[in-house]
Amino acid sequence: MEKRNLFIAIGVLVVIVLVIGAVLGPLEGSLTGSDSQEDEGDDSGDSQDQQRNYTVKDATGEEIEFKEPPERIVSFMPSNTELLFHLEVGDRVVGVDDYSNYPEEAKELPKVGDSMEVDYEKIVDLEPDVVVITEAVSHMKQQLEEYELRTFVTGGETLEDVYSDLRALGEMCGVEEKGEEKAQVLEDEIDNITEETRDLPEEERIDVLYISGVYQGINTPGEGTFQNTLLTNAGADNIASDKEGWTTISEEEIISRDPEVIIAPGYIESDVKEYTEKDSWQNITAVEKDQVYFVNGDVMSRPGPRVVEAQQTLVDLLDGSEKADTSLAEAGTLEKWSISSTKKIVKV
Repeated sequence: MEKRNLFIAIGVLVVIVLVIGAVLGPLEGSLTGSDSQEDEGDDSGDSQDQQRNYTVKDATGEEIEFKEPPERIVSFMPSNTELLFHLEVGDRVVGVDDYSNYPEEAKELPKVGDSMEVDYEKIVDLEPDVVVITEAVSHMKQQLEEYELRTFVTGGETLEDVYSDLRALGEMCGVEEKGEEKAQVLEDEIDNITEETRDLPEEERIDVLYISGVYQGINTPGEGTFQNTLLTNAGADNIASDKEGWTTISEEEIISRDPEVIIAPGYIESDVKEYTEKDSWQNITAVEKDQVYFVNGDVMSRPGPRVVEAQQTLVDLLDGSEKADTSLAEAGTLEKWSISSTKKIVKV
């Protein structure tokens, strides 16, 4: 009898253990699964963070890392400012250099100095996510990084730089497709404008001197500048094309090379006329034939989206077209100024 009761007790105990196991087994699996899902969720979050981080190569070849597209940008150099507004991200620009005056909205933004005197403290106060500079002011990079500010460098020298800078800034700002599209539109417009002039034979080209400034001599663009390319595209033979970059040219060289046309920004008209009125300049063809023209200096000096306007101006001017835009930019306003002659420019 006692033995029978013992077997019954053992059987009941086995049943209880089995029941408890059946109940707790799924629950444990559920708990384990929950932990696993949490772990997977954490891994997914890490993956998303990694996906959000991206790098963009600037004009120096450096890979600049961003966690997200910058919302606060300080733009140093007018060409950078115009490129950013052209990309339709002007609302992210919180500060600009002293000379950024286009488009109109740029005039109202806080100014942070010029290449000779940068207000670094003001830049810091603006709390930018990135400061966009050009290679021409690359000396700013070290100082900005000492303030723990991220910098992004654009090329700002050649016509190709205009296209690549637009694409790079578009990628930086998270509007890569728009940057690519707008860069391609600029390229296509330049090609269309210069279709009949860019491949002119040497004997049909007009010898041109472009005076970009009169600082410590006569400043002019040589090989490797966007202005040299615009002149060549327009059917000109830049008399300073044997020089490299933005450089100077002596009066003796100008006289001996005898340009048929002289072009300069309107804002240095009085300075240029001090040269063209000299007795020693009177036998230069451009002076003798009254073919000295003044154009919109901002448009002609900035490697930004308005290079299309600059290209059209040069093509029309060298063709003697009445469409030639020889606007003067004085004090931020455009004053129409007619060229002295709309006849076909004399080719000697």
